[in-house]
Amino acid sequence: MYKRSYDKSNLDVWIDLCTFCNARCPQCHRTSSQKNGEKAVAKKLDKVDWLPLVQWDLKNFKKAFPIKIIQRIPNFYFCGTWGDPIMCKDIAKICKYIINSSDNSKICINTNGSIRDADWWWDLGAHCKKRLTIIFDVDGINQEMHSKYRQNTNLKKILSNIESISSTPARILIHVIVFKHNQNYLEDIAKMVRSHGVHKKIIFEMSSRFKNDKHYFINGQYELDYLEKATIKENNILNISGEWEFRNENGITIMQNEN
Repeated sequence: MYKRSYDKSNLDVWIDLCTFCNARCPQCHRTSSQKNGEKAVAKKLDKVDWLPLVQWDLKNFKKAFPIKIIQRIPNFYFCGTWGDPIMCKDIAKICKYIINSSDNSKICINTNGSIRDADWWWDLGAHCKKRLTIIFDVDGINQEMHSKYRQNTNLKKILSNIESISSTPARILIHVIVFKHNQNYLEDIAKMVRSHGVHKKIIFEMSSRFKNDKHYFINGQYELDYLEKATIKENNILNISGEWEFRNENGITIMQNEN
């Protein structure tokens, strides 16, 4: 099956480029606060012990994906399951290698966006142009709201990076995880990112990682804290302008606006 897809240049590639991350998100796969429910099981937001810190470099990427193979792959997805792709030291070199090696291959990167500076992001977008899609995570209208989940990230820096790469031909999307603490501010989040140059889709998605209504953890100030499951209503999002979609906790799109 995979060989037939490859032979037809119809095989996409999904890669975790590294297991490093600057953030400490309480419900992330790489974070140790996976136990849920009672306060007694709350844990500090550290990397899980069993996950080694590794990353791809350009040399090994070229070995795994020589030019003749890259030319047969339409889409590279650099995901953030075990680490943020932008933490990979050779991420820009790898992206430029893909773009330079093929006339058609596209790249999609998921990131919290609180890494690198505005000049770095502009250079990446300017080189990769329309064949690059970046999905930035933005979960609040201010630092306190955003970092309730995106612990150890800087919203001001994220918005600066978004605005910088939005001035290039690259395609910029926004991903918002919806909790009870931000569910009444989705329209405000949308207006904020639109004001920083985002013209494409905003994806609102309810967290799928609750076992109970609350998820307890120890925050960066070593205080007991918790996330609470959203109780979203349609009127929370129907007034949002532009292109957006809303997904429930099962990842199913239940509402959208394609305008």
